[in-house]
Amino acid sequence: MAFWKFTLASLWLVLLTLSQPGLAKNHLEIDGLESVVDVTPYLHVLEDPKREFTADDLRDGLFNARFEPLYRGAANYGFSRSDWWVRFTVKNSGAKADKVTFKLDYPLLDYVDVWVLSGKEQVQSWETGNRRPFGSRPIRHRDFLFPLTLAAGEQQTVYMRVRTEGPVNIGLSLYDQHTLLPKIELEYMAFGAYFGGFLLLALCISLLYLVDRHLAFLYYLTYILSYSSYMMAFNGLAFQYLWPDAPEFGQISRPVLLTLSIIFLLQFSRSLLGIKRLSPFLHRAVTSLQLILVPILLSVPFIGYGNLVMPLAVLNLMALGLVLAMGIVAHIRGEAAARYYLMAWSVFLVGLLLYLLKVFGLLPHNFITHYGFQVGSFFEFIFLSAALGVRVKQLRHQSHIDPLTGLANRRHFDEELEAEFDFSARPEADLSLLVIDVDNFKKFNDEFGHAIGDQVLRELGRIFKTRIRRPGAAYRYGGEEFAVLLPRTGSEEAVILAERLRDHVAMDMAHKKVSISVGVVSRRDDNFASASDFFDAGDEALYRAKDRGRDCVAVHRRDAAPKPDPTGDVDGALA
Repeated sequence: MAFWKFTLASLWLVLLTLSQPGLAKNHLEIDGLESVVDVTPYLHVLEDPKREFTADDLRDGLFNARFEPLYRGAANYGFSRSDWWVRFTVKNSGAKADKVTFKLDYPLLDYVDVWVLSGKEQVQSWETGNRRPFGSRPIRHRDFLFPLTLAAGEQQTVYMRVRTEGPVNIGLSLYDQHTLLPKIELEYMAFGAYFGGFLLLALCISLLYLVDRHLAFLYYLTYILSYSSYMMAFNGLAFQYLWPDAPEFGQISRPVLLTLSIIFLLQFSRSLLGIKRLSPFLHRAVTSLQLILVPILLSVPFIGYGNLVMPLAVLNLMALGLVLAMGIVAHIRGEAAARYYLMAWSVFLVGLLLYLLKVFGLLPHNFITHYGFQVGSFFEFIFLSAALGVRVKQLRHQSHIDPLTGLANRRHFDEELEAEFDFSARPEADLSLLVIDVDNFKKFNDEFGHAIGDQVLRELGRIFKTRIRRPGAAYRYGGEEFAVLLPRTGSEEAVILAERLRDHVAMDMAHKKVSISVGVVSRRDDNFASASDFFDAGDEALYRAKDRGRDCVAVHRRDAAPKPDPTGDVDGALA
């Protein structure tokens, strides 16, 4: 419910932005400007589909008559092959000269040309853009910043021409010389926290992978690295700091990094949720989409960014559909990690949807539509980390569970025995152990078959789980042999429990020929040097129970020496 409230609130804010009056004002007056001013209400716009106008036309009255006031909330036009011109006028109505800077806040525009006229005289001009070296920008910043100096009473007209193969987003703001620097400092501090969070997460996942070696960690790490690298390129930071003199490399890097992040996201999702087991159809669909993306990835340097941006946007939507479908299927099938997985994508989905609608020109370019999915992506990674933690915990749990009986397996027993044995060395602690074996199980299997033998072991697992209370726990040690670890339990209580288990097996089993022998040992019965010696003592007690004729309980004695079972029953056939 909260997710849908957030969705409706976000869409309402966007619609509110769209409903703002769009008639452009004549000029923007400054007189000691002390705040940020949105230039959008002052814009006049001209679309040039034939790309026929140049700087020579700036003083032409017919050319200027083609400009129209901006009748919408923002100047964003989706994917367009046209040149887009915007014009606005700034007037210094103060008594002294003033310096201001106007900012174009979308860093992925290929070519941005600016001319500043004072009357009929051109006073400044710049040729910059994402396809030109970073040094072509008048101020070295990830966004486009253009300084203006206006004498007292002076009026200047700014013309800007944008040409790009990607989406056209022209968001302009005006800053005074004292407002801009704090804004930039805050912005870079936010980016530092954003990418620092990704770096910290990547380091943590790297360490977890080195310890656990689970492939889901590796896929998640590659997804984090490729996606965060793409976001650095998307926000213009990579161009500013990594390849300022290689703009064409920047054009290639964005679709490459985006494609890699999609491929690794699909692989991570499939591994995290166990989709191959849950839905073979979705497993094949993911493989098919990855096989489509790989040749696109290899063809980026040859085809060019402009020809791939639309197909990649469509494939991105398809990948998102598969990601959500995998999460929904896994949730329906009861996968514990799926809940956090769906929460991650619910947070991300609203921002991504608004951004894509902005890219296609259906929503305006503003803070919500441009940065919403970046903020959402950070929280997405937090929830995905939680989902990964749940999944790894689940897999570790499964690795400690015997699939036939549902009891913990020998591996887990060995770990718990060591820990409990060390803890029971304290004077106030105690520890007891039951070593249990099914009597004549090899003969039972030969007479009734292994399927019935497996059913017997399952029934025993059920009895042990229901009849043993915490902190006690039952384990399938191997074959037809079981162990029951009883922390904080003395010898007398352990013998009582052993007799009760033997009685329940005799009464509750479907096959009345099934019985068990139990060996009991307590930490206080002897000076045990190690957990292994402690278990051997329990095993010795089990042998003595079998020597007595089976279907009975025997307790460890200090002077008893272990001896093999003459029938070989303990080493009977494994189920």
